[in-house]
Amino acid sequence: MPDQMKKMLELIPQLHLSGYLDRSGGTVALRDQRGFLVSPENAGELMKWELSEEDLVLFPGEGEASMARAGRRPSRMNRWLREMLAVRKEWRCCVQTMGWGAMSFALAGRELPLHNVSQQIFNTGKSGSVPVVPASLDHDAQGEKLRELVSHAFGSSNFGVVLVEGEAVVIAGTDTALLPAALDTIEGLARAQQWLLSTGK
Repeated sequence: MPDQMKKMLELIPQLHLSGYLDRSGGTVALRDQRGFLVSPENAGELMKWELSEEDLVLFPGEGEASMARAGRRPSRMNRWLREMLAVRKEWRCCVQTMGWGAMSFALAGRELPLHNVSQQIFNTGKSGSVPVVPASLDHDAQGEKLRELVSHAFGSSNFGVVLVEGEAVVIAGTDTALLPAALDTIEGLARAQQWLLSTGK
């Protein structure tokens, strides 16, 4: 089993316990020499996030045609994850998180400002924020916009994160072992921002 896949499979239960993957949703994906691998859509409901290598769905290669040749129709989420990993070839793993803090910004279609330590972690400079892909775009345009926004905001970072309006929070990185720290950073910041918004400050 490839090392990155082993790390991801070991990480999944931790993400579940932390609330980043739950019974209502969440997705994990990674890229290796074979192509794009993603967790099954019913993982949370049927498997309680206890996955093996055989459970992951493989889409060989990189492009849409190769995904079609795999004999499966990629979902919108699978396309977003693939676009996310395509931003930087160094990014090998990706999570669609269900953390309520970050999800609240996605549902509202609001950018999440990054501050201080989070700017350093994500290497965005002093004016960085987590961008939002508008819900008004069609599926193909959303994929293109996702790649454009993430490339601009996180093109030189070891991590990238994006909000899809009304739908999802997606974060990618170079190393599976480092993803929890990035997820914690985004989720903690989002919850702090929510508290500030609720107090009117």
